[in-house]
Amino acid sequence: MNSKTNLRTVVLLITVIALTSIAFKLKPIISSYDDFNPDKVYKVNYNYFFKSGNKNTYVKAFVPKNNSRQRISVGSIYLDSTLHFSKKEEQHENLRAVWSTDSKDSYHNVNYEFIFEGKDKSYIIPKNFLKTAGGYELFLQPTANIQSDHDMITDLAKQLVQNVSTDKEIVSTVFEYVSSIPSAPIITLTDALTTIKQNRASCNGKSRLFVALLRNLGYPARIKGGIIAENTTKRTSHVWAEVLINENWIPFDTLNNHFAYLPSNYLEIYQGDEFLITHTSGIQFDYTYQIEEMNHIAFLKMNSEEISKLSGISLWSMVESGIISKSSLHLLLLLPLGGLLVAFLRNVVGIKTFGIFLPVLIAFSLLHTGFFTGIILFVGLILLVGLISYPFDSIGLLYTPKLVVSLTIMVGLMIIATNIGLTFDISWLTTLTFFPTIILTIAAERFSRATVEDGYKIAIDKLFQTILATTLCYGLLSWKVLPSILIIFPEIILLIIASAMLLGRYIGIRWTELYRFKPVLQ
Repeated sequence: MNSKTNLRTVVLLITVIALTSIAFKLKPIISSYDDFNPDKVYKVNYNYFFKSGNKNTYVKAFVPKNNSRQRISVGSIYLDSTLHFSKKEEQHENLRAVWSTDSKDSYHNVNYEFIFEGKDKSYIIPKNFLKTAGGYELFLQPTANIQSDHDMITDLAKQLVQNVSTDKEIVSTVFEYVSSIPSAPIITLTDALTTIKQNRASCNGKSRLFVALLRNLGYPARIKGGIIAENTTKRTSHVWAEVLINENWIPFDTLNNHFAYLPSNYLEIYQGDEFLITHTSGIQFDYTYQIEEMNHIAFLKMNSEEISKLSGISLWSMVESGIISKSSLHLLLLLPLGGLLVAFLRNVVGIKTFGIFLPVLIAFSLLHTGFFTGIILFVGLILLVGLISYPFDSIGLLYTPKLVVSLTIMVGLMIIATNIGLTFDISWLTTLTFFPTIILTIAAERFSRATVEDGYKIAIDKLFQTILATTLCYGLLSWKVLPSILIIFPEIILLIIASAMLLGRYIGIRWTELYRFKPVLQ
């Protein structure tokens, strides 16, 4: 039996084993497919502690509902036998839970638990908005804390929009002004006028001012309240604003600088300038929000226990037990897949890159920095190493010490640039920290070696071919469900091995050579 037959036998055996194991999992997974695909999942607990007074006592709290970007699954509702619990719809389509008791001078503990599944959502704002239909007059009127008809609000609104024309420019200008107001953890209620006067506010003051200015300019706007879900126990809620644009309520968070965007961990609970919790006055009352982020597979309705019981090989138990973090496991599983893509580009397409896994590692960094910003920063830093090392050639430094000096200067410049970004709030400079030094070191070392061995022209050409491979890897790694697929179906690694073995026997002409030798082939 020759080597070619042996290869085919091994590849066939590996493929059959992998596909058989995958097949055992397909039926329960297909039946549990979930098209909601949340980005984040949290278990949230309202914990309320209070002592009832000498008369009927109540505690009221808004609770969240389902919408296009969040799904709520109510879990346990714990309350003692003396408490009465109910939920009812209120104005603005809010849902309010009520705990009440006739028991006097007694202590009570309330626990309301639910699962929050959230997706981030961004909106495209048109230059000019369609005329608003009737029925939204309420969101143009002033209130006690949103004084949209006050002369101070009117004067400020006119000043802000005097040099802008389109609706989008008006909203953007107002948003930038309110966002620039210094933030402060002010726990007391801050109305729109107070925010202007003291030029400092928390989320509630900034949101009220933003809404007041837009209402003054004729744009329906309202307050939205909720909680920023984090893996912690907290006491703070959060409010932001929504603006009616072409019959859709678009979110704007002036505190955290989210323009027409809501992150996946923003739990929407109520709308309107309300308080999340109200209770009988004069009672002893305390509360916490206990929030726990949950591991999840975005496209499955299964819970962790059901995923762990899937037949065949599964890596979910490693994530659940905390042996390895989900992000680290994603990196380990995606590296072979990205490496296979780069190997295909090198052996079949004919692209020359700095190594096999370097484009994959760069692509991982771009997921944090953003693609275009990351590419510009990466190319700038690598070219900078080449420019820095050039003067050292004239003084006769050996290659290795010269490279150490160049890389040390590069790291120093990264630190300086990051500090400048933090000091002057230049966000793209702070993204330098997302490039692991080891990646830049390897890339810079390969580039410097290429300049010595092949010259700057070939080195730069190879650098840009590496960027092309990185771009394709970035497109692959940006597929959000891919890491979850690899966790459930780690047998894909066997398929990668089989594919790489077949690729290793490829001796055909590379695609780039078809173009290079086109005149000869014709």
